[in-house]
Formats: sequence, C-alpha cells, structure tokens
Amino acid sequence: MTIIAAITTSVDGYITGPNDGPDKGLGEGGERLHYWVFGGPWSYASEPRGEPTGEFTFVGTFEEATDRAKQAAGAKDVSIGGGASVIRQGLDAGIVDELHIIVAPVILGGGKHLFEDFTKSLDLENLGVQQSPWATFMRFAVKR
Repeated sequence: MTIIAAITTSVDGYITGPNDGPDKGLGEGGERLHYWVFGGPWSYASEPRGEPTGEFTFVGTFEEATDRAKQAAGAKDVSIGGGASVIRQGLDAGIVDELHIIVAPVILGGGKHLFEDFTKSLDLENLGVQQSPWATFMRFAVKR
C-alpha cells in the first residue's frame, strides 16, 4: 500500500487565492487552479445540487483518520486529501510515501501557501513529470 498526498498549487506556491472561506473555498481566482480537472474554465454553481450522497465519519486525530483509511483500503493505495494542512500533517508524521504536486499555470499573488509554517526537512526522489495545457504534474517519493 502506498500513501499518496496530492495537491494543486499555483506557480507562486498558493493552494487557494486570496480571501478563501466558506462561500469561496478556493479564494478569489482560485478555481483557475483546477482547470486541469475540467479541461478549462469553470465556476462554482450558484444553485444547490440536491442532497449530499456521500457519507462522512468524523474522527478525533489525524492518526485515527489514516488508520481507518488504511483499513478501508486493504491492499489499495490511500490518497490524502483535504488541503495543505492535512498534507503537512501527513508529511510531518512520516506516513506519506509519495507527494504529487500539480502546478497550474497561474500566479495568484496571494492566498494560502502549500508549505506555510512547515519546518521539517525532507528529501524527495523525482518519480516523473507530465504536462498538459492546463497543468504540470510532478511525482515525488518521500525518502526515509
């Protein structure tokens, strides 16, 4: 099983635009980070899309969350999502095997940095780079 942390960042290192919050999760202009997912421009829907269909389990600690994910995955890989803070926690805890950074060809000029206040020194091994018109995909193994 491989634990993978993946996130999209701007060329200037932001994972959200300025002024992110409940009404604008990716901040001002932050949706441009994810054009690669949708093949071009998109925006948040202004109308509700019905009842949620997913199921969430709330846990008390990061370790409990990763333990549950590993149990549920069995032999399959586990992907860590949830933003920069969650990825930093995984890297700090030493559980991330691969770090995938998707760089969108935008400069946001402000927002939240991926490695803001992260002070742990890590060595990475380059596993490969791919690109599309909408992003550059970099894969790294976390050396131990």
